[in-house]
Amino acid sequence: MSASGNFPPHATYLLLDAAGVTPRLGLWQDGRWLAWRECTTTTMPGLFEEIPTLLAEAKLTWEKIDGFIYPEGPGSVLGLRLAAMAIRTWQVDEAARPSPRELTVWACGSLHLAAALVIAGGVPIPFTAFTEVRQGLWRVLEVNSGDAAALAAIPSREVLDGDLPFGALFHVPARKAWQGLPPQAQPLPTTLHKHPEIFQQPGLLRQVETATPYAGTPPEYRKWAGAEK
Repeated sequence: MSASGNFPPHATYLLLDAAGVTPRLGLWQDGRWLAWRECTTTTMPGLFEEIPTLLAEAKLTWEKIDGFIYPEGPGSVLGLRLAAMAIRTWQVDEAARPSPRELTVWACGSLHLAAALVIAGGVPIPFTAFTEVRQGLWRVLEVNSGDAAALAAIPSREVLDGDLPFGALFHVPARKAWQGLPPQAQPLPTTLHKHPEIFQQPGLLRQVETATPYAGTPPEYRKWAGAEK
């Protein structure tokens, strides 16, 4: 089940974004951050250790959390899986569950979120947001609409190095640099920290049953020549 819609008024959500090189945590309510962290650690245990500090900064307890905002990828495979596992555990394990109430999950694609930030940064349409998949392969989102619901419906696709679209290219780093970027690649013009109101755009997020990481396209392996003999 998935559904688009608006957040209930005054609900508080924990952003758990482990898709990129720098994991991000935030406590979001009514279009603003109650607290925010960009974690220097790239390990998920280190990320989770920041949550009590985040809650203390916002003067909240776990019991006040209504659910989660989960960018589901593409991005760091390990980060996405561990973040999803944590959310699933908090939803169903009564011993670990931070709240006696049902915890909802709101998801979005990481490239779609990045594209919304590019638009918030004042960049005209069209443009492309892209991220690494593996050596010589990229995931691209070609943006031709500034409407959040229409943006969320645009499918991303995988392309080889030489097939990257022309025009403005905005890079979304998902892992430490291991291949060169095309010369026209640009960083995102603004940050999520500066634009918490972005999640209030109808249709950018969709409510889902639980956190599910982006799966991507399975890699193709060249068959061993000896196998055909």
